[in-house]
Amino acid sequence: MPTSTTANEAPDFSLENLKLFRIIFKSATRHFHEIEKSAGVGGASLWAMAQISENTKITVSELAKSMSIHQSTASNLIEKLENSGYISRSRSNEDRRVVYLTLTETGHAVMVKAPTPYCGILPDALMKLEYSKQVELYNLLKDLLANMEFKQDGSAFELLSKI
Repeated sequence: MPTSTTANEAPDFSLENLKLFRIIFKSATRHFHEIEKSAGVGGASLWAMAQISENTKITVSELAKSMSIHQSTASNLIEKLENSGYISRSRSNEDRRVVYLTLTETGHAVMVKAPTPYCGILPDALMKLEYSKQVELYNLLKDLLANMEFKQDGSAFELLSKI
């Protein structure tokens, strides 16, 4: 609730909303640090591993879509996870062009140590919102972005956390 005001003074909701954004981003950052401390991997890596664990026969493009990231970002993430021994790739028997991702025993061991939600607290909270609230938030955030003089439109498909 906004800071108390006098009878003739309206609260400055622009500053109150700024405080809420700070809480959201600091909380998400703190959760990413907790993931790295307890599981030894970055938040994005953990989310990818969870997606791979939950979806048998997932491909890199399907992983990118499920995490709302660019396919090249997903490929870089997969390469790091594979080099670390957390996942493996295997070719489809039906179509040799298709590569499936699976979690290794080492990957499963990491997930056991990791705090939930695996996708991160911000994506988790967004997914829990009712559809109508998601639409409302989307429209409000689009309006907010329209008022920003400097914005990084290309970052829409980038990760919030380290790989």
